[in-house]
Amino acid sequence: IRTNSFEVEKLKESKNTLFILFNGNDIIVDEKNKICLFKRNVVDEYNISNKNIILLGEYQGIIYFSATLKSDLNNKLLKVSLRDFVNLNYLDENKFGILAQGASVLNWHETHQFCSTCGNKTVVVNGGWRRDCVKCKKEHFPRVDSAVIMLVTYGEYCLLGRGVNFKEGRYSCLAGYVESGETFEGAAKRELFEEAGIEGYDVEYLFSQPWPFPSTLMVGMRMKAKTQKLTLDKNEIADAIWIHKDEVREVLNGKENSTFSIPHKIAIARNILEVWIEE
Repeated sequence: IRTNSFEVEKLKESKNTLFILFNGNDIIVDEKNKICLFKRNVVDEYNISNKNIILLGEYQGIIYFSATLKSDLNNKLLKVSLRDFVNLNYLDENKFGILAQGASVLNWHETHQFCSTCGNKTVVVNGGWRRDCVKCKKEHFPRVDSAVIMLVTYGEYCLLGRGVNFKEGRYSCLAGYVESGETFEGAAKRELFEEAGIEGYDVEYLFSQPWPFPSTLMVGMRMKAKTQKLTLDKNEIADAIWIHKDEVREVLNGKENSTFSIPHKIAIARNILEVWIEE
């Protein structure tokens, strides 16, 4: 359907269609009614151009579109950070992937309005899943940046790091972007060595998670460390600690007076740690 502009336009008018509105990494919500999925009348009220409305797909009989809304909002709507929104219980968790999809592809459109080949303007086609250059006709498609995030263990201990931009006391699994020519396993071993000075082995894939800041796919990996001796890259990691499985379990169970905290439930780092302590 993406390639059929007539069908895409019909779907925008369907009674089974809902729209998700973003402004960068903020999602537009109706706080009073606790909703983030809007009918067509809201799109019309803010004069959002049809050509900038992106078809996401259909799920359980509902068709989803997304669009960017930068206009001043009326007193019914407000902007909420997407990171904060996922904790508000406005939407079932099984629909969070739809939010990630919408935010990621809209971020891509924001930064690809000109052709990387000749510099001329690009226009939206294929329901929002391609931009074509008006001059050289180059076709541009949304891209996803892969990043590995690692559960690194040494016996009953796991390695957690505090990034240079983390708040004091917040620790997470080490992570980094996959470089050209690398496998996920190779990227995980390289990142561990670069950030902590440790060689890893027995690298395995766990699971993945879209992370729309702006368009990353977090790839969960696990590996064993050959040593616990740390040599940190202070440009990336402010601190790193080896934590026993029992301590991680206590924090996951809500212990409040711990010397460290870990990411919220929506983050893949927390999911990885939950899998580990349940083994």
